[in-house]
Amino acid sequence: MMMMSSRTPHVSGGISIGRIMATSIALLLLSLSCVVSPVTSFLLPRQQSLQQQHQPPIVLPSPSPLPITSEDGQRSLLYQSPQSQDGNAATAAAAGTSKRAQRKAAQRAKKQRQQTQTSKNINKVTSQHPEAIIKRQKQQNGNNNGKRRNHNFAQRAEYLSEGTDEQFGFNDNLDQLTLTTIPKTQGDTTIEDKANNIQFHQLHSQRVSKLDGETTADDVVKAIKRAQNLHDEHDVVEIAHFLLEEVDQSFAYGYRGSLLSRLAVASLHLQNYDIAKRCIIERRISHRSSMLPLESAAIVRGLLRCHHTSEAWEVLEDELSLPLEGSVQWENNEENNNKRNKNEMNDDELHLEDESIRRRLEARDKLVHRARSISSIASRHFYEMEPTEGINAVGKLKEMGGIVHQAGLTAEDVGIPWDRLVKGAALCESKRRDGAWDDIDESEDDATAETPSSWPCNIVYTVLDAMIAFPSENKDVTFEALCNALVRRTVFVTGAVDMEGCPEADRGEVAFIGRSNVGKSSLVNMLTNRKSLAFTSKTPGKTQQFNYFAVNDKPELARQIRYGDDVPGEKDRDSFYIVDLPGFGFAKVTQQLRQQWSDFMDEYLQERETLQAVFHLIDARHGPTDEDIKIMQKVGTILGAKQQAKEHCAKYIIILTKADKNVKNAKSQSNPGKVSNKVMEKLIVTMKENRVGYAPIVLTSSETRLGRDEVWKYLRFAAER
Repeated sequence: MMMMSSRTPHVSGGISIGRIMATSIALLLLSLSCVVSPVTSFLLPRQQSLQQQHQPPIVLPSPSPLPITSEDGQRSLLYQSPQSQDGNAATAAAAGTSKRAQRKAAQRAKKQRQQTQTSKNINKVTSQHPEAIIKRQKQQNGNNNGKRRNHNFAQRAEYLSEGTDEQFGFNDNLDQLTLTTIPKTQGDTTIEDKANNIQFHQLHSQRVSKLDGETTADDVVKAIKRAQNLHDEHDVVEIAHFLLEEVDQSFAYGYRGSLLSRLAVASLHLQNYDIAKRCIIERRISHRSSMLPLESAAIVRGLLRCHHTSEAWEVLEDELSLPLEGSVQWENNEENNNKRNKNEMNDDELHLEDESIRRRLEARDKLVHRARSISSIASRHFYEMEPTEGINAVGKLKEMGGIVHQAGLTAEDVGIPWDRLVKGAALCESKRRDGAWDDIDESEDDATAETPSSWPCNIVYTVLDAMIAFPSENKDVTFEALCNALVRRTVFVTGAVDMEGCPEADRGEVAFIGRSNVGKSSLVNMLTNRKSLAFTSKTPGKTQQFNYFAVNDKPELARQIRYGDDVPGEKDRDSFYIVDLPGFGFAKVTQQLRQQWSDFMDEYLQERETLQAVFHLIDARHGPTDEDIKIMQKVGTILGAKQQAKEHCAKYIIILTKADKNVKNAKSQSNPGKVSNKVMEKLIVTMKENRVGYAPIVLTSSETRLGRDEVWKYLRFAAER
């Protein structure tokens, strides 16, 4: 039996089994590379073509490239595109070395393609203006020293408007604004469109690049907005040519008037008053019937920005004038109750009803925009330190109060920024106290509104008068600004128990009177926007003397009163006293003290010549009590006798307090307070019986701040004495 040898057997020919296996593996790898390489060369360009459209693919060369059919049906070697021969050359050189070298080669080819695409985009400009093209080409060629260009719209506007006055030929003579007198811009931007007989106007915009016979109103609006936002005066001039001299009144179904108003506002925004004036005149002549109050108000504001105040007043009085008396039938409650159903009306009655409604709505819209425009004019004058013009404008606003109430407009409908007007007037008054207008020469015969002597003691009072004439908005922000302007300093001066204890009668004063616990101190604190000027308490009868509070007296007066120091300075011209009188009724005091208060009140009402107004406070929940009736009798007797003698007599006002107690959730501002009809009827009867039926009635609440504007209307009497 033969033994098997452990040595490796030899094949005939001298070739070992190991060499055969190595050769087989090498052949297998070679065959695999031939199969994988074409597949890789196909997938890689396909992936890059999805990421970068219209770009030649980058592929690694393979030993055996296979032709592939593209989507358009042409046979081509995608990895050997002629557009990428330069880039593939570097990639092919790196093939077979390493993956890192191949990746670097692909990145270099990609960068080269990006540079090629950038050079193509240079010709794709955003503006067709020849000088703008030259400027951008210089920046792309390296004149910016490798830095990124700053997109400054102010610099762009300055560049685009260079030489506009000389190039486009605008001057004060508006009749010369014609295509024959204005030279064509560089690059033939105005050429003849023979098909529509309308000039072809080239614009800088890409969205609306030209204006011709096929241009719509929407295209013109877009062009105007773009020119206004980018301060492109060239486009504004071209649009002016197109609207003023190329198209007629029927352009865009009569929408040309609105386009002219938009162009006028854009021209004023660019400080080009010539085009704006031409648009305003053309709009007024050809499109008066279709003028909208909103457009007129926008033109007024644009003229104010350009400091053309007289022209703004002219547009206001012409396009936003008040309706003639009787021309509009305002709707009231009786008409609402007696209005018939439309089904019961014939065609003529329906037509008249619809026409009346249309006129009423147009008149209301005109009133709203007129009021807002006047407030803009007044605000502009106040903030530019022109108080005389501001006072006149606010006076115009006050004259509108009656018709605004007739039209049924609310404070929200009108939307006048009263807080801004108050702050502007307060700024002028501050300059006035500093002596800004003391050097104005005034003659005795020239006491007109042009001189500071004819101004009110505080310019803010003119705004207050207009606020009272309009529907009340009762906003805390407005009243806070009003109080800060009218009440700058307050200080407790003294408490008097007889006439000898009263301070010197050198200014006007107002007195608050009423029974105990009616809310006198709370009302004083609300009117002065102070939390603890007058002491408040739930215990009736805390006020047991005539408390004098000085408003707008000289600075550091409190130190003089407390320590006796001689403080220099003088009181302001709108300074006055607020007097808080002791209450009657619930006060836990002796009968002798009550009689002393009553005698002091009689003497005070008869002999105090500086007394300008007496506020009688009555609880709105209960109406007049026995103590209130006694006060009415006393006031009616004393003041009535002074009226008959034609002597100076204080104004008597009824104040209904705590009106918020009659309403649930009064702080929601939807209904800040009210009084019942029963209480109101009782009050009117009592006033007539005691000869004070002429007195005005004001509804107030210290919680919801109701009626504070109306009360300040009478506080002004003391400040103006």
